[in-house]
Amino acid sequence: MGRYEKLLNMLMDFNSSIRLAVISNTSGDILWNSKRTNVELKIPLTETKKALKREASDWVERCKLEDQNNVGRAMYAITSFEKIKRISIPIDAFHLLFISVDNEPLKKSKTKSYGKLVEMGKIMSIVDFVNTFE
Repeated sequence: MGRYEKLLNMLMDFNSSIRLAVISNTSGDILWNSKRTNVELKIPLTETKKALKREASDWVERCKLEDQNNVGRAMYAITSFEKIKRISIPIDAFHLLFISVDNEPLKKSKTKSYGKLVEMGKIMSIVDFVNTFE
């Protein structure tokens, strides 16, 4: 098993709210993916492919910012919808990790709180761990 497949497996095992995990190249082409079997995708894969192309382009611009403005390395981007969060993380110079996560409101809250934690620290730890096997 290669390191990208290992990454997808570790992410899916780590958190049951992860619905879909994808590795794409810098052109936005899907190279590897893992979808939770009991989940219906809220956004069709054809639309996700379009989003991957946009994300790949956006990451090029984010990298220019970090070079020009000394703000440090761009780590991840989250787009939050009412029912899902979509996260993109650069794995290396040639690959992007794209994750779709449930974003259901916290049930015990009196107000609809869509700020459910994604546990980005743990996700980034898994990415960093897998990157040690280059």
